[in-house]
Amino acid sequence: MQLTMNPPDSDLMTYAVRMVIPMKREFGRVLNVHQFLHDLPYATEVIQEALNSKDERLRGYAAYAQTKIFGPRSSEPPVAQPAAAPTFSPAVPAASETEISEDLRAKAIARYRSGLR
Repeated sequence: MQLTMNPPDSDLMTYAVRMVIPMKREFGRVLNVHQFLHDLPYATEVIQEALNSKDERLRGYAAYAQTKIFGPRSSEPPVAQPAAAPTFSPAVPAASETEISEDLRAKAIARYRSGLR
């Protein structure tokens, strides 16, 4: 089975590249990044091996790759959290849009004038 990498999944390729050296050091395995990104059984095998690593970073890389390739693993369906009631801070007099825009315009003009000299 082949995987296809979308442009937003370039993070997956980055993590696969980061896994190359730790996999070589700990397991003596030469990780083929191209094959990892396009061959699902190979990726599964590499991820399972990396998850059993002593290196915490390698396990983190493998966990990230696993979620990107296979999706999140959860035994329970997500529970919808009740929406929190909106909280309002004490009433602060709000400036109208025209006052704000006039103030911003005045600041911009002042910066323009000071920058010319």
